Amino acid sequence: MPRQAKTLTAQKDERTKTGVPGLDEILFGGIPRNNLVVISGDPGSGKTSLCLEFLYRGAMEYDEPGVYVSLEEPEEEVVKMAETFGWDIASLIEEGKLIVITVELYDFDKLKSTIEDVVARIHAKRLVIDPGVIFRLYFERELDARKRILSLARMLKKIGCTAIITNEIALDKTTSLFGLEEYVADGVILLYHTKLEDRFVRSIGVLKMRGTKISEKLHPITITKEGIKILAKHELFEDVK
Repeated sequence: MPRQAKTLTAQKDERTKTGVPGLDEILFGGIPRNNLVVISGDPGSGKTSLCLEFLYRGAMEYDEPGVYVSLEEPEEEVVKMAETFGWDIASLIEEGKLIVITVELYDFDKLKSTIEDVVARIHAKRLVIDPGVIFRLYFERELDARKRILSLARMLKKIGCTAIITNEIALDKTTSLFGLEEYVADGVILLYHTKLEDRFVRSIGVLKMRGTKISEKLHPITITKEGIKILAKHELFEDVK
């Protein structure tokens, strides 16, 4: 194989290891580097916890700086949430390996420029925007929203980060982020928190992921004191204890 072809193949096969137990397994090695992924889930399904673990494991285990853009919670609340799992992200912030920033103004251009600035500041390799549903407060007309959200997505794919945007689904109906999942996102991961007989069960499924083979099954999730664990060798409707 020519040298240039080998280089292109290597770049194509590069993965961002999430570090979340079981997730890289059902993605057959991790998220292809620089992919834009939407994580959609019911309330309480673990979206924010998974995203924080993605950033924490990235900084601690893979030496990949990260940025958490909160559209809702202040930095201190994000830090407290991480501490419940034993993740000392406050130290990572002090060391310049992680930035947690809250964007409260509903100015979309300001949001985009802020993201570009903070990513460049620490040469971030991972980015999370949470919760994406807040985008709906930025616009009065859906057409404007659709155009601007898609422009944000294209920008994210150019800045050298593996990026995650969260979205919320409720009552078993998916609410799209103005076409982001359908037309621009490289991947869509679904988290569920559903009633199964006499208990509530958390589960995960990968709807799509460009550049990798994926598991086509729903897998159970457990949330432990150390974080999220995906039971990659089990299917949702098995009797998992």
